Amino acid sequence: MEENKEEYMSLYEYRGKSHPTIGPAVYAAAIKQGVKVLNHTVSTPKYTGKILRYPVSFLDNYFHPEVQPTLGDIQDNDLPF
Repeated sequence: MEENKEEYMSLYEYRGKSHPTIGPAVYAAAIKQGVKVLNHTVSTPKYTGKILRYPVSFLDNYFHPEVQPTLGDIQDNDLPF
């Protein structure tokens, strides 16, 4: 049986442009959450060097977190009973 492998992307691949100011914050969040970060070397006409790649699921959650309702958000008429 084959394992499902997590897809990894750089911030550039994920967002479609470079993000030098948010990269450190994304990295810090990944480390804090124990997310595996991959180092990758690239060579393009605009950049040659190391980049970091993150699991797409982590990036999805970081940039588009699901808002979980709190008890204060639930109104009496929202309850199913």
